[in-house]
Amino acid sequence: TIKFVIKNSGQVKHEFSLGTDDELKEHYETMKKFPDMEHDEPSKVSLAPGKQGQIIWHFTKAGEVKFACLYPGHFDAGMKGQVTVVKK
Repeated sequence: TIKFVIKNSGQVKHEFSLGTDDELKEHYETMKKFPDMEHDEPSKVSLAPGKQGQIIWHFTKAGEVKFACLYPGHFDAGMKGQVTVVKK
């Protein structure tokens, strides 16, 4: 279990979304249509400039889990990464 603490120190809204490549791609398409949508899913948090939020996530299997900011243009600008989960 990991607690991700995310702070938006920028001047525009950002989000932190966890998921597979397919889940992130699907959500990105939705964000293009509704860029001001608010998130209530446990794997996502939207943050206004200067705000902080968190996601507590329990990883259930080994492998890579992706994360990204899916506001239009942000993902394409490189706001993405991955978490590698290893089996104990």
